[in-house]
Parts: sequence; structure tokens; C-alpha cells
Amino acid sequence: MTANNDPLILVVDDEEDNLMVLKGRLGRRGFDVKCAQSGPEAIKLLESVTPDLVLLDMMMPGMDGIETLKRMKDIHSSEFLPIILLTAKDDKDSRIAGLEAGADDYIGKPFDIDELNARINAMLRIKALSRALEDTEWEVRRLTTELKGQYKFANIIGSTEAMREVFEKMRGAATITSPVVITGESGTGKELIARGIHYSSSLADKPFVPVNCAALPAELIESELFGHKRGAFTGAVSDSSGLFRKAHGGSIFLDEIGDLPKDAQAKLLRVLQEGSVRPVGGTEELKVNVRLLAATNVDLEERVEDGLFREDLYYRITVLSIEAPPLRRRKPDIPLLVKYFIGLMNEKFGRSVKGVEDAAMKALTEYDWPGNVRELQNVIEGCFVYGDMEWVSERHITLRKPSRKKAEAEAAAAATGAMTHGDADEFLTLEEMEKAHIERALALSDNNKAKTARLLGMHRSRLYKKLEAYDLGR
Repeated sequence: MTANNDPLILVVDDEEDNLMVLKGRLGRRGFDVKCAQSGPEAIKLLESVTPDLVLLDMMMPGMDGIETLKRMKDIHSSEFLPIILLTAKDDKDSRIAGLEAGADDYIGKPFDIDELNARINAMLRIKALSRALEDTEWEVRRLTTELKGQYKFANIIGSTEAMREVFEKMRGAATITSPVVITGESGTGKELIARGIHYSSSLADKPFVPVNCAALPAELIESELFGHKRGAFTGAVSDSSGLFRKAHGGSIFLDEIGDLPKDAQAKLLRVLQEGSVRPVGGTEELKVNVRLLAATNVDLEERVEDGLFREDLYYRITVLSIEAPPLRRRKPDIPLLVKYFIGLMNEKFGRSVKGVEDAAMKALTEYDWPGNVRELQNVIEGCFVYGDMEWVSERHITLRKPSRKKAEAEAAAAATGAMTHGDADEFLTLEEMEKAHIERALALSDNNKAKTARLLGMHRSRLYKKLEAYDLGR
């Protein structure tokens, strides 16, 4: 394009009269026209101008149209330069020779100016599409690079021993394509770990498909995961490929895998063993090559023992297990996380908060963070409602009060201690003592039932009955 945004056309013809006619007629139709009377002159002109399109006479003395065409294509090899051949020798062999040399279109002499104008506009539309495609490809490459960088291990924040162990296992997981199960409480960053493994592995340029199993309607789980055929059920108005086939060649991340119903577990096991899926309502097995990354905030061993999770599937998916530690076990990482989240919020809200005051940091590090890293991020974001702050102070921070269950557990533990002093008014019954003792064990084991059972010296099935009897939840 020229400065006035008119498309620039380079006309190359050894006959001056033809050049003048084309310059005048194309100029009246809104094109800016440059002229050259020979191939070498046209090649020289390309050093100083970049045309949007070239009209090139095929029959010229010296450097003919075919040779000129090849030289032009070499010069503009990195971008699309449409070239239309003008030929008085409109025969099959000439057309083939021109197209094989790289011409994008041709028109025979003498030509109709309206037809030539239509061919020029068609080529310019193709050029515009080519530029848009190049821009899109560049943006995809940029975003892919950014995405890979976003989930590098270095961008998962932590320097404690617990996190160093996580990083070590992630590095190992990135070198293989076996299934990985990531365990941990809600908000500990299990999906971030899964993405870090995927984007640090050989599958980094392949799909990463996250699935929240707990959010899938029970009646649609198989359809969502494995696809369906049109008419397989009410509402199936067209075929669906399913999430496993969308992840083909890459990784699928099944979050809260422990919530999958037993029938869906059976089909998942078959997919992992056979490497194929059968859509709901279909008869054909479709091959899939997918790496499974899974996460859960429940104890899968307990689920197996309770008959809620298939034992064969459990052993199939737990080739490697990575625990995402709760924030209360990695408190030295809190200042690093706080600094990171303040940077994020400054960028998000266009602010320049410098950091956190000592008293505020003390409050943050002393808090137990039941919601883990996700809760910390939300608390920092909540501080930004104060529009005039330069530093985050204690008054800006809003932390949750202990839950009723935790308060009751602490009160029960205190009462358990009081009974040893022989105070008849505060003396507990055996049931009250047992309930308080179980609550204390649950708190000490971070609500892990297997650890709780070991602490109490009882079988897990007996512990479950006690939890149900005392309404302590499961």
C-alpha cells in the first residue's frame, strides 16, 4: 500500500504504449501504478518499492517474463507477492510454464479492462487473507511461547523443602508419558502442577485439555469424555468428538477424578488400556493417544476400601503420585507468594503498591490458610479495594474466622484437658471424650482419614462408622 492507502501495482512491459494505457486506466480505478520496461528494471525497482501486485508481460526481450517472475519470487520469498502474467501467446504450454514458475494468475492480450480489474481485486483479496493468516500464525506462536513460559517450573513459586520435592517429581514426570495423580487440598495448585508437567514435556506443543469431573452432570459424563453419536440420547442433535479425542496427541487433566461414577471409571480404564474410545451410541472404536494427568482432594485408597473407586483403575493411574502441600506446611513461601500476587494485582488494576508492612506480613504468616494458595490470592486481591494505599497494612487484610467445626474441636480438646483436673461440672461422658479425641486426631492429620485411623489405632472402616455416628463428616 502507498501512503494514501491505494494498492500499489507494478506493471512490467517492454512496450511503452501498453504501460501508459495501463497506468491511466488502473489509476482511474483507484490504484497507484509504477512502471518498468524490462525485467532488470523491475528487479531494480523492487529494491525501493514493495508493490501489492505485479502485472508482468510474458514476452520481453532479454530477461523474459518467466525469468523475471522467478527472480521476483526469490526476492519476496518471505511474503506473498501476487503476480499476474500478461501474455499475447495464450496457449496451454505458455500457461503451464507460467503457473509452474510461480505465477498466481494470467490473462491473455488483448484483455478486457473490467476482467483485468476483477482479477486484480481477487488477487488483492487473497493477499489480504494471506497477511491475516500470517498475523494469526505469529500471534499463535507468541501465545504458545507465552503459555509454555507461564507454566515453567520456575514460575511455580516455592523454596521450601516440600516444594523442592514437588519440583523434583515434576521434572521426572516431564520426561515420561505415564499417568500422574496429583493429590492435595483444594486451592493448593494441582492444575498448575499438571500444566507445568505438560508444558515442560515433549507434548508441550500438543493439546492440554482440563476437565473438572465434579462439575460434569452424571448423565453426561460418558458423552463429555468419550463423545456421542447423533441421536444417541435426547438432545444429541449432532455427533460429538468428546474431550479425550480433543486431547489426542497431548494431555487430558481429570480434576477431582475421585468423583467419577463407577461406570465411567470402568470405561476410563478401558480407554487407558486399549488406547481407544467408543462414543455413546456408536459401534466403532476410535484410537486416541492421550497422556492422563489426574488430581484429587480425597484419599483414593480410602475410596477403594469403601468400594467407591475401582482398585484396578487406582493402580493403573498411580504410576507417579505428587502431593501438592497445603500452605500451612510451607509458610516460609508466603512472602514470595504475596510479592508475586501484589505484582499481578498491580498489573491487573493499574496500581503501584510497593509491598506489605511487617505487621500485615506477620498476620498473613500466622494464619493457617484453610483455602491454601487460592485463598491467599483472593485476600491480596481484596486489599486492592483500598484505592489510596501504597503499602498493604494489617487493616487492609480480611481473614476468615475459624469455622464452627474447628472452634468446636478446640473447645472439645480444652474440655478434654479440663476433665483431668477432676472438676465434676466439666466432666465429660465417654462419648464426648471419644468425639473430642477423634476431632483432635482429624485436626492433627489435616483431615486425612488414613492418618487419623493410624493415630487412633483403629481400622478405617471403624473410623468411618464413628465419623458417621458423631456427624463429623467424611
